[in-house]
Amino acid sequence: MSTLHQSLLDSLVYLDKDFVADRYELATGEPAPTTITRPQGKKSGANTLPFSAEVSAREMRSFDVSSSRMLMEIWPDLTEQPAVNVSEYAERSMSEFGWVQGHLSTFQVRSKSQRDGQDVVTAQSSHFQLRGLEHGRYIDLITTPDYFASGFNALLPLQMTLLAKFALPVCMYMRLLPAKDHAENWIAVPLVIVESRPALLRDIQALL
Repeated sequence: MSTLHQSLLDSLVYLDKDFVADRYELATGEPAPTTITRPQGKKSGANTLPFSAEVSAREMRSFDVSSSRMLMEIWPDLTEQPAVNVSEYAERSMSEFGWVQGHLSTFQVRSKSQRDGQDVVTAQSSHFQLRGLEHGRYIDLITTPDYFASGFNALLPLQMTLLAKFALPVCMYMRLLPAKDHAENWIAVPLVIVESRPALLRDIQALL
């Protein structure tokens, strides 16, 4: 195992497996064996709505290499991708792919209402955020639990009990969306998140 491969494995926080598989196919030119499944069946008593598809299709691919090996294969090209200037991103823009650097953290939102003169929590949710950007900006992250390295996704429910602080320096390759939360923070889909270790930072040209 090369030093770079070891650094990637040790630093990996989040990896979108669909993204890395698509890029791996593009880089190698070798499509994976693919199976299309179409589960059929209706819920009892359900009526088909106009303009709705009753039958959905799901693509399943099978590779001879692991997702970490795929990441290693596409890493040289990925490190040459540009950074995203979040402060210049505008509403109604196209989504934008690129690198950004900050601190991965968690955030919890609670909605309250008044009942009998007391505050009552009516709804709550937790999500990951990227903080420490210029001008004090945050980025809310839409994540998939299975894409995290082991243990990281367990941090979200720990906010309710054990977790007091969490701030991990990371580099993130993401898809920034033209969407904001109520606090005017942008929303993004992370594709690759690695810890900001010097060995990897030297590779990502946009963050030098």
